[in-house]
Amino acid sequence: MSRCPRKRIGFTLIELLVVIAIIAILIALLLPAVQQAREAARRTQCKNNLKQIGLALHNYHDVYNVFAAGAYWRMPTDSSCTDSSTTPYQKGSIMLRLLPYIDQAPLFNQWDFNPCNTDANTNPNQELRKTPIAPFRCPSDTFPAMNGTWAVHNYAACMGASRSGGTTGSPSGPCATAPWESFLKANSNPNNVAGMFTRSWRHTGIRDNTDGTSNTIYFGEMRPECSNHGDNGWAASNNGQGTTTTMVPINYDSCNRASGSTPVPADGCSWFGNWVTELGYKSLHTGGAHMLMGDGAVRFVSENISMETYARLGSKADGETVGEF
Repeated sequence: MSRCPRKRIGFTLIELLVVIAIIAILIALLLPAVQQAREAARRTQCKNNLKQIGLALHNYHDVYNVFAAGAYWRMPTDSSCTDSSTTPYQKGSIMLRLLPYIDQAPLFNQWDFNPCNTDANTNPNQELRKTPIAPFRCPSDTFPAMNGTWAVHNYAACMGASRSGGTTGSPSGPCATAPWESFLKANSNPNNVAGMFTRSWRHTGIRDNTDGTSNTIYFGEMRPECSNHGDNGWAASNNGQGTTTTMVPINYDSCNRASGSTPVPADGCSWFGNWVTELGYKSLHTGGAHMLMGDGAVRFVSENISMETYARLGSKADGETVGEF
């Protein structure tokens, strides 16, 4: 009896390799698209975070007829405080004052605002400062949620560029004294500061923003890992944290500068302990950073923006016209 040859069922080795190769090619083609989609979602969330901060700012203004101060850092000494160790420094950041307006009233109500407490280093504040606040974090930033014992954040109020309201052309260098000079002025009278917010307890209102809210930066993105001076949390008001400047180019590379024992680069910039290079808006988004304008709009501003235009955007009342950006 003759038998029919049995048909082989399945793939040959060559066919299997071809299928694997096709799958690998498809994955290689799709992976960048998936990554781009995820980053687009993160950028959208970051934008929404700033919109929420903008809404909180204006709700605060509706209640008090002024905006929350950029920081409560150099507050007048309270004569009722008998502890000689009490200083008028580091009383908290603008983010702390916005908590009730971003659904964080319970946390705010637990905070000890006793003027005789020095800062967020005393309990219960020392524990409360560890609380992560989702609207204060950009999802694109992979920096840990905690920096030591501080919950970090990614957004800072704008001090502008200088007392005169801006600069023309490019600054002489991001490590020049101009940014630090602006920062020092931000410790004092808001009339001496270009931007809407200062590093002191003094307040400004919409009435002070004569350039128009749609032409003025109120808040923008920052990166906590780019600061190595003092406290790096949302509850703090230290350099580049609660407030920062439009005098340093967006995404200026201060995060990868030399530190401590390594040689300082040829341009003289070292982020380690250098207060100037800690300043400036920065993000992990390619090409720029999100900025919250005074009217509540959030704009993505290119890192290649003209420094003159950028300085003008940081000013609240310089009387200059801002073009397209």
